[in-house]
Amino acid sequence: MKSRAAGFTLLEMLLTLALTALLMAVAVPALSRLLSKAAVQSAADALVGDLRYARSEAIKRARTVSVCSSAGGVACASSAAWRDGWMVFVDADGNGRLDPEDQILRVQERLEPLASIASATPANDKRFIAYQASGMARAAAQSFILTPSGAGGTSLVRVVCVSMQGRAALRASGVSACS
Repeated sequence: MKSRAAGFTLLEMLLTLALTALLMAVAVPALSRLLSKAAVQSAADALVGDLRYARSEAIKRARTVSVCSSAGGVACASSAAWRDGWMVFVDADGNGRLDPEDQILRVQERLEPLASIASATPANDKRFIAYQASGMARAAAQSFILTPSGAGGTSLVRVVCVSMQGRAALRASGVSACS
């Protein structure tokens, strides 16, 4: 009786490796794009959620609650560097700065997968948005354009719009400005 050796031939192995490499070349860019899109969506949801939370806390507590850009969550930043993170706090004097008597409610750490969170004119971006006890925020108009790191195109950009009164809204995917 002849016994036959089990296994793969070299040709079968090379064909399998070639097909695997071809599938990886097609799948990796699509996966990278999907991960970038999810990171931008998650950051946009977090920003809108925290702005809405600050508004509701201001109404509930009948006190001013502010959201400011913050690097590290221990103090408000001196610039509008929202990509570095932000924090929500009860702002006793309504000045948009974290004072010793103020209570921190939430902190959002730095968002690594994002290249920027800024408007079309970053020099005019607000450092903080302060919600009054009525739920309104005076002169709070601000647009936040969330841009992913690396190549991704404008289809991955998300826009968060804050109205003059402080209402935050996430624009539909593909919209590139507040209007």
